[in-house]
Amino acid sequence: MKTILYVGLFLISSSLLAQEKSRDMSQETETKTVRIDDGRKVVEKKVKTTTTEENEVRLSEEDVNKVDQERIISDSDKKITQTIEIDNDVDPFYDSEIESMNYQQDGKNYRFVRTTAGFDIATPESKANYGSAIKSTNSNEYVIKMNEFSGTGYFNSDGNFVIEYYDKERDALIQKEFISPK
Repeated sequence: MKTILYVGLFLISSSLLAQEKSRDMSQETETKTVRIDDGRKVVEKKVKTTTTEENEVRLSEEDVNKVDQERIISDSDKKITQTIEIDNDVDPFYDSEIESMNYQQDGKNYRFVRTTAGFDIATPESKANYGSAIKSTNSNEYVIKMNEFSGTGYFNSDGNFVIEYYDKERDALIQKEFISPK
């Protein structure tokens, strides 16, 4: 009886795992050590940057029945997560961590950088903040403060970030969607 139960559990768990979409993932970690001499002592600080790139694996429609199918690679589907860890002292643990993810809106790339209150929105090209999102008491919403407007935001079922705000000139509720690479 135990054997039948174990075989049944094995078959169910393996069929559930087989349903996941195939993803191509690469991870790169770079550690830099900086020595600072303040006149009294030399302090060593470490900065570790981990960049993870994920992309959904898609195969060419023309190669459906072939063994060696051609992969279709699209940079628009690429999900990039970057984690920066900083060690300010001599213990082996990193003291702070900064995590960011990339999104697109109207063909422009934006980086969402996690903060203690929510996240900041910036463009990768410039270091200036485009806006910030503060987590609301409602677990699914954020209060948005952008350079041009203020509003609310939420992550929809597709993982995209949607901002809603009132535009006085148009006298209408406007929605902007930041697309998450799948």
